[in-house]
Amino acid sequence: MTTEFPTYASPGVTTSEIDLSGPSSAMPVGVPAGVVGTADEGPAFVPVTIGTYDDFARIFGPTDGVKFGPLAVNQWFRNAQSCTYLRVLGVGDGKKRSTDTGAVTNAGFVIGNELIQENGLVGTNKKAYSVKAGTTTTTAQDGLLGRTFFLGAFHSQSLGSTIFSDAGLQSAVGGDSPLTGSSIIRAIVMAPSGVTLSLSGNNVRGSEGGIDDGANNPVAGIAATVAGPYGACTGSVNISNQEFVMILNGHINAASAGAPNVITASFDMSAPNYLANVFNSDPLEIQTKGHLLYSHYDIHPDLYTLTGSGILSGAHEDWTHGLPGQDGSLQDVAFIVSGAAGRNSFSSLSPNYESFQNRFTIAATPWITSQNMGGSGHKLFRVHSVDDGVQPRRTTTTEPGRRRVKISIEGLKRNSSTTSDYGTFDLLVRDFADNDREPVVLEQFRGLSLDPGSDRFIARVIGDQNTYYDFDKNPTSQRIVVDGDFPVKSNFIRVEQSVNLKAGQVPAVALPVGCQGPSHLITSGSGPLTTIGDPGTPTSGSNFWGTSWEFVGKRSVEPPIPYRQSVAIGTDPNKLPLTALYWGVQWTQKTSATQPNKPGVMDASMFAYSKYYSDFHPSNFNFAEGANVGKATTNGTVRDCNIFNNNEFSLEKIRVVTGSDGLANQDMWVSASYQRPGNITVDSANKYRAWKVADLDNVGNRKYSKFNILMQGGSDGTDLFNEDRMLFKNAAAKREMDDSTNQGGLNGSTVASFRKAVDIMGEKSDVDIKLLVIPGIRHSAITDYAIDAIENRFDAMYIMDIEERDTVNTVVTSSVQEIDVTNTVSSFLNRGLDSSFAAAYFPDVIMTDPTTITNVRVPPSVAVLGAFALNDAIGFPWFAPAGFTRGALSDVLFSTVSLNKENMDDLYEADINPITSFPGSGLMVFGQKTLLAAQSSLDRVNVRRLLINIRRSVRTIANSILFEPNREETLAKFSSLVNPILQSIQEKQGVERFKVIIDTTTTTQADVENNTLRGKIFLQPTRTAEFISLDFVVANASNFENV
Repeated sequence: MTTEFPTYASPGVTTSEIDLSGPSSAMPVGVPAGVVGTADEGPAFVPVTIGTYDDFARIFGPTDGVKFGPLAVNQWFRNAQSCTYLRVLGVGDGKKRSTDTGAVTNAGFVIGNELIQENGLVGTNKKAYSVKAGTTTTTAQDGLLGRTFFLGAFHSQSLGSTIFSDAGLQSAVGGDSPLTGSSIIRAIVMAPSGVTLSLSGNNVRGSEGGIDDGANNPVAGIAATVAGPYGACTGSVNISNQEFVMILNGHINAASAGAPNVITASFDMSAPNYLANVFNSDPLEIQTKGHLLYSHYDIHPDLYTLTGSGILSGAHEDWTHGLPGQDGSLQDVAFIVSGAAGRNSFSSLSPNYESFQNRFTIAATPWITSQNMGGSGHKLFRVHSVDDGVQPRRTTTTEPGRRRVKISIEGLKRNSSTTSDYGTFDLLVRDFADNDREPVVLEQFRGLSLDPGSDRFIARVIGDQNTYYDFDKNPTSQRIVVDGDFPVKSNFIRVEQSVNLKAGQVPAVALPVGCQGPSHLITSGSGPLTTIGDPGTPTSGSNFWGTSWEFVGKRSVEPPIPYRQSVAIGTDPNKLPLTALYWGVQWTQKTSATQPNKPGVMDASMFAYSKYYSDFHPSNFNFAEGANVGKATTNGTVRDCNIFNNNEFSLEKIRVVTGSDGLANQDMWVSASYQRPGNITVDSANKYRAWKVADLDNVGNRKYSKFNILMQGGSDGTDLFNEDRMLFKNAAAKREMDDSTNQGGLNGSTVASFRKAVDIMGEKSDVDIKLLVIPGIRHSAITDYAIDAIENRFDAMYIMDIEERDTVNTVVTSSVQEIDVTNTVSSFLNRGLDSSFAAAYFPDVIMTDPTTITNVRVPPSVAVLGAFALNDAIGFPWFAPAGFTRGALSDVLFSTVSLNKENMDDLYEADINPITSFPGSGLMVFGQKTLLAAQSSLDRVNVRRLLINIRRSVRTIANSILFEPNREETLAKFSSLVNPILQSIQEKQGVERFKVIIDTTTTTQADVENNTLRGKIFLQPTRTAEFISLDFVVANASNFENV
């Protein structure tokens, strides 16, 4: 089922309610405040209404001392019971993606582009050298842009290990010598502009695609200076400790500051200088450090050796091309290559490895499949995160909020009933970082069924509705869309039914026993990566065997995703089966070829396999591809996710020992083993065969018939290399507008995201709010847009943060700048704002974050929202949310600017409501002006909110008489319903006087003929006492009576 919220042309007032909250501790009460902000979790660009702060934290994550939106929500819920939150993420320009490339303008990032520098403008990398052509004069880098590099080495599996042969990566290929090694990618390393990565070695001449020093003999220790470049696409590795040297050509050496341009690292994950320990993994440091380790794959050295056997030329029998004085100790087995199509471009056979220009995405499992029926399994369902963007960052039970998860399937059971063939199964949501011996089960759904008519149908129990904003439509057609049939009841996941399951075309005997192969990197074949060397007979200048010169460029792949090989622990003859272990993805690091189930730490490669890689090109190869079973192999590039590395998983690939009843012997699981290639032949003599669903009829087999599944992908769609843009800060919006040519202006990622959020919150048919705050956002490109949207709504107020100016009249973007009240007021006045639907406040304040227990500087809207909630709780909306009682800010420690009388006068005359304190009192809101330019009753917050409240009440009454006969009786009924409401408000000090006229004087015969009813309501609002003047007269006794 797909639902779009239409545009209404018919009479009436329409609202829509979207329930994404799952299990709730309290229903929302009252008209909510609307908050737009960032969050670590939850849906994006879908307004969600919640009733408590605990519910908010469960959906979007708790306060974290950084994000203002959650802090504002926390303040509101101190005295309110309903709030609507809209989370922003990266959507680029907010428009539909390119039909040619699939990219979204201004979304995400492009590897190696020039970045935003300290002056806020896009510019050259100051941490890189540059050389003017034909000279040795250094200048700022002159246009060389960075790339994505694949770092790896030639691996051969150790004795007893089948890590590569099981995946089909290690076998005799032919040629001048058998290829006994596998070209395995161990890391994806990104270079900033001005920097090119290479390796130290003696393996490839510059004319053959390498980068060298002009003498074809790069050596370790040579600095990557302006006189370079040095190094090559392949490099030498010390086989004894797996050390290699990566050269950062162009990067200015800053070794003393931890940013050298020559790095010695190791492929050995147990070594102190393992590449993951010494490479930079902070995207914000990519220029300072000259590189970024985007992802890495850990393989324990007990499972492989590094070798050039069968790959390197026989001209050197030991295949060692060592550095001078070290012959025999090194082999040229490392490589670092980039895409063949050229930087930030693609071809029909090569992906674009630099472009990550996509809006936010959502993590999901591969498609979960049934047992083999008729030659293949049926696609059943897959699991999606309910959190848009990067999977939640929390990976320990001590951190608050939701955590990254994985999925387990267990409890498989065939139905023995004569009335139904549908079996049952359990689905567990587990902590991403747990292990099978000590599982952390966050949610469990027991006794699920694939029977669409059952109360335990998986989509009905967990939920399959997906509510999202459809950006891939023309701007005027973009809408909130609801796909699916059943509301989501899980706090972590939703399911997606396959087409056949949804249509009831999956056989009833089907059970979820496996999954399609996960998404994988597209790097093999003749097209994707740069090839190394040249074909032909080995010579002193070419160090590769025959056609093995193509080995790096055509056969480099990510390591096989680790699957559980057995459920046995210990060694013969004392091996035992461990029922706690799950088949499928093995999260615990394998450290032994003979004991793959030894206890240990989590395999950090899981982060690499679950990470987002660009996948949005509509027709050409992508960086990563999945969910594409049947996709043909093209020029050696394996695209089919099942075929790649034999990644398809199924319990039917487990070789079991059968018992006398013909079923798997429940006492012989110690001998069971996973056969990754599949095609298990029946061995009657040894009673071996493949696991089958019928084995579940033996209850003892069920506890071993279970498996783990990885969730992959999930991206925030933001610029990883700029913190302000990544966190959607106001400073990013300012820079996008100031540097519009390079940063997008109104189409910049920050500005466009917030303006799109305002569009959504401005739709009265979708969202019902009485207040709007966008905490921390001050730039006029967004705040003016928000004022217009609220004015168009006509039923809410906007609490606005304003830009602060320092003593030199520069916009304040950091805490080190000194705020100047005069400059701030002058700048604000120059904007010429004129609206009774918005109110501005000043200055920022300091509060204690309730989660981190740290003091945080927050914009005034965070605290003021709390004052509005207090006002409405102890008074009414038509009371002024200001002063010692209703404007008290009890959670505020102090303000960032101490205001004197002159400051307060200047602020109030400029329609900026001050936040201040007085001797013996705490901080408070000390003003309630709107931004209306003319003097009027509507230049006060309480009056505007009074009218909003009355309009809302009268609208409800009007709805009740829609389509009633337009006669005098109806007019009288309308009047009789409106009067009591106004009478009540008058009794509660909202209005001094009122008059309701709804009769034939307001509704003419012409109106009746046009199906229109008209009325007038006259109000005299109660004014507040804001200026109190008292004269104290000192008199003596003789004239006191005359005073």
